[in-house]
Amino acid sequence: MIYTIENVYIQPVNNHHILFNTISPQQSIIYLPTPITSYTYTQPIQTQYIYSVKPINQQTTELKKSSHDFLQKERIKSPIKRPITPLTAEEQLDLNLLRYGYRRQFVNGDGNCFFTAIASQLITLYNQDRSFRIAIKQRLNLPENIFNNTTQLARTLRKLVCLEWKINDSKYKPYINDVNYYDEIRKFRSDKFYSSILGDILPLTISNLMGINIKIITNLTQCPLIDICPQDEPKLSMKSIPMLTLAYNQENDGHYDIAIDKRVKDY
Repeated sequence: MIYTIENVYIQPVNNHHILFNTISPQQSIIYLPTPITSYTYTQPIQTQYIYSVKPINQQTTELKKSSHDFLQKERIKSPIKRPITPLTAEEQLDLNLLRYGYRRQFVNGDGNCFFTAIASQLITLYNQDRSFRIAIKQRLNLPENIFNNTTQLARTLRKLVCLEWKINDSKYKPYINDVNYYDEIRKFRSDKFYSSILGDILPLTISNLMGINIKIITNLTQCPLIDICPQDEPKLSMKSIPMLTLAYNQENDGHYDIAIDKRVKDY
């Protein structure tokens, strides 16, 4: 029989001894509305005391305090193993974003998440910054009304990317191994298609296409931040060139959201 009172555990050892186990309190893991940047975990110390106990038929009316009352008293320090549950990919991504001052604005996982995340930011910059509006219109040569519809712009960006791959194949083919480069381009033209090795060079292609830097915050602990710059193309002719920011969860097939300043409201 084991009797417990709070953190004290009493267990018979034999007819003459009782084992007292006291477990020191440990820090709790508290889940907050926003991700925490760090936490500590202190392993508790298990303390065992073994005392002698007289048989019931030898009851006494007086408690003796002499050292003969204790047959053995031992303090044992041994960590109690309590495994820490690792963070999920989503939790790690939010933690990495917070470290760099960002948070996620969610994008539908419909196969167009990358293009939607880029299109949404382009439309915001287009409407807020006159110099950017002029520069990007010249750069992409797109009609003005397309910057009013995120879905339409996302589909147009997909077509522009595929055209960029085809025209400048010598620039991108070295990144592709053991697959038919042009077959993959044909597949990628289809709306909502994403399962291709070409998806790995999407950020670089968009950066080259528009002449804009892209910052990607990932869910990886070893590589939480990726900065992508245009290769050979000149940047937009602007005094202050904006940067596109993405949140990338590489789990399973991968998914892109928008990374926005944590102090700013959603687009």
